[in-house]
Amino acid sequence: MPELIHHIGFLVADLESAIGQWEKATGYRFSDIGRYRTDTYADDSVPHPHPHDARISFSKEGPPYIELMEFHGEGTHSASQGEGIHHLGFMDHPDVEGRRRDLEAAGMRCNGIALDGDGKTLLWFTDRDDLHGVRLEFVSPVPQPIVRDDGSPAHRDGRGFPSLWPVEPPV
Repeated sequence: MPELIHHIGFLVADLESAIGQWEKATGYRFSDIGRYRTDTYADDSVPHPHPHDARISFSKEGPPYIELMEFHGEGTHSASQGEGIHHLGFMDHPDVEGRRRDLEAAGMRCNGIALDGDGKTLLWFTDRDDLHGVRLEFVSPVPQPIVRDDGSPAHRDGRGFPSLWPVEPPV
């Protein structure tokens, strides 16, 4: 059975402005701004683990959800990539490292990876040139390094994982 797309990630120059535009255009609600913050990201700009602090917001509506990401750094999330579709995201993938091996065997390269403290893959991106200008993102089923925009701890979802959305009480 094919994997279903969880979200579509877009790079934007100004996150606050983009949230307003997307809300007006779609009627979707977007989360407060958060950050995907790690010291263990590597991509073509710096191939060894380095800090990555991307400002993000997700739509409440989906799937697929919309992820807006502000330009950051010099590599895969930089202004040199231009605004627009960045990736198709697959969440809670049970074997991100195995999926990477399978896609590399099929000729697709990795360009963007975040590791945990033990060196295991938190998420990784295919190279955009391998799929017509769009990356695939595979995210492992473990808590991701997400914080609020001011650096304070994120909300927690029903699993106890960091989230940009507060848990809603049962109806």
